[in-house]
Amino acid sequence: MELIINDDNLQFDEVQEFNSKARAILIDENNKVLIVNYSNVILLPGGKVDEGETVSEAITRELSEELGQDYSANELDFFVTLNYYQKDYPKRDGTFQNRLVKTHYFVGSYKGIKKASRKLTKKEQKGNFRLELVSLEDLEDIIFKNVNDNPRNIYFQKELLTILTSYKNIKQNVSVKQLELK
Repeated sequence: MELIINDDNLQFDEVQEFNSKARAILIDENNKVLIVNYSNVILLPGGKVDEGETVSEAITRELSEELGQDYSANELDFFVTLNYYQKDYPKRDGTFQNRLVKTHYFVGSYKGIKKASRKLTKKEQKGNFRLELVSLEDLEDIIFKNVNDNPRNIYFQKELLTILTSYKNIKQNVSVKQLELK
């Protein structure tokens, strides 16, 4: 499945920067989802796909770095790809660029955190990188309450709300179909 956010109707030839990312929706046995709070932005675990790396390799590497846990590709189910066109995205250097971020989302079971095995980048350490389990019901409120002075926050809020809504809709449809089968 593929989703598109393009509120400003950017044309492909107007895009100046392209990014590919991989993120995971990790759910525990109590139906809580693992979130990341990094530089006052709420995200799902994951990050950039490095050059020469597949999306599956990227998500397993990112989870190993951020959680200290090894996930294999068969422990994560592909969920959706989100193509997010962002007009005048505020860069860290103070400039703005139109960009397209293609994020591949996976779903899996949360296996815990092995702090001793984590390999956070210096940027993540400086940005007070924190992991937290929250209920799916509370996540939307957490996102809306996370208003701050990070100019990129609004983009991440919109992306996470889009993914959360899509996940809840699919989960609800699966539950309804299971009831119909009984």
